Formats: sequence, structure tokens, C-alpha cells
Amino acid sequence: MNYGYIGLGNLGGHLAASLIRAGHQVTVYDRNTALAERHRAMGATVAASPAELAAAVDHVFTCLPSPAVSEAVLAQILPAMKPGATWVENSTLGREDVLRLANLAKFTGVRMLEAPVTGGVHL
Repeated sequence: MNYGYIGLGNLGGHLAASLIRAGHQVTVYDRNTALAERHRAMGATVAASPAELAAAVDHVFTCLPSPAVSEAVLAQILPAMKPGATWVENSTLGREDVLRLANLAKFTGVRMLEAPVTGGVHL
């Protein structure tokens, strides 16, 4: 399996790093290229865009700061995702946002799993 991770901030960065440490093939994207490069040093591949990432992997994780950002990224990744791919949403979204975005994914044949994270990193 090839995994993609978009959003490498305080929470997403740690979750993506866990996948890398577990030995999975991971492609990452963050608009902050320094965060992406940090994950490259751990063994990840860095994509130039969310769409490039989505086309290269079997499953895409997102951990983004707001519903608006999740929707904007989703608009880029859905057309590029492989049939039968899964989108795992780690962003903390409201119920209505999750249902609306899940419906968009379903319309394109992409499965959506909601796996929100909240709070901060306590290390």
C-alpha cells in the first residue's frame, strides 16, 4: 500500500511520521515546503501538489486546519484519486461538513473515513 498525507502541522506531521516509521511507503504534501522536506529526510516522497500526491497513492490522509481548507484540498485530490481509493479525514470538522464532504467523495467513487484528531501534541 502507498499512503499519502496532506497537512504536516503539529498533529498531521506526527501522524505521517508514524506511518513512515512503521515502514509504509508515504508521499507527503504541505504548502510549507520545510515541513515536507523534514518528512523527506525521514524517508517520504514529496509531491509537488495535492493532485500529484493523490494520483500516486492508494489512500490519502488529510489533517487540515478548517472545513474550507479541507474542501479546497478535496477539490484537488478527488479527480486524481484512483477508483476504489480511500480518503481518511483526520481534520476536526463539524457533522454537517463531514456529511457534505463525504457525499462529494462518494459521488466520485472514493470512500471516506472520518478519523478526527483534536487537541495538541503532548510529547
